[in-house]
Amino acid sequence: MKAIFGRLLCGLLGGGLMAATLHTPQAVALSEEELLTKFAEVPVFVVADNTGGYVTSVVDLPNDNLGNVALLRVFFNEADVLTFVEQVREEEPRFNQGGSVGVIDLATVHRLAKEDREVPLKLVFVPAADDLEAARELDSNFGGSTSSSLVPLFALQDAAGNYVSLSVNDGSDESIFSMFFSKDDADNVLSAIQESNPESSQVNIGVVSLADLSGNLLNSDDEAFERIRFLPDSDVINHIQSLNLE
Repeated sequence: MKAIFGRLLCGLLGGGLMAATLHTPQAVALSEEELLTKFAEVPVFVVADNTGGYVTSVVDLPNDNLGNVALLRVFFNEADVLTFVEQVREEEPRFNQGGSVGVIDLATVHRLAKEDREVPLKLVFVPAADDLEAARELDSNFGGSTSSSLVPLFALQDAAGNYVSLSVNDGSDESIFSMFFSKDDADNVLSAIQESNPESSQVNIGVVSLADLSGNLLNSDDEAFERIRFLPDSDVINHIQSLNLE
């Protein structure tokens, strides 16, 4: 996992931008498995009990016609999950006897949710509060009434709202459409583009939810979607790498 993260961020967040170009999409399909392959590059944090199982809460949500479901909270940075753990320990003292924070990838939790279970597993995504606030500043209607559980993604776009592709200086000559989980990372890349190419003044940052983009990837015919890459928060990546995880 660490090697993949390092390759993804090489050049983009390290100042190695080669160019920003606009792309005209052509029709092609993207499968669910291809989407999960992209999700496998995104680390997320969950709470585990002392047996290594995921900590969930069983509830009967209104209007979902599912009956009881087990809610698994999925966090995108460690600080948020640690705050949640402290809240759980205050409410459930028995949790002090064990439990830990675990890091897995976004594809894994999606596959877990699809497994047959006596009590279905439902994922509850907990976006970083500062990035959610930044998304609302960019789009006051972001997520509507459900924005508290929607994960914002930040993308470079032109004045017409078309995504801008990036060429990364990693020897592959790959051109990708970057979806940043961190607004700060998107800002840093935009600043690098504008410094190296004054004609890119019309490039700006837009926001889309992970749920909406995922639906588009699965249901729309657009060649550009094959080149979309999800870029996790660089601070999260640096932290994970400092733990020397394999």
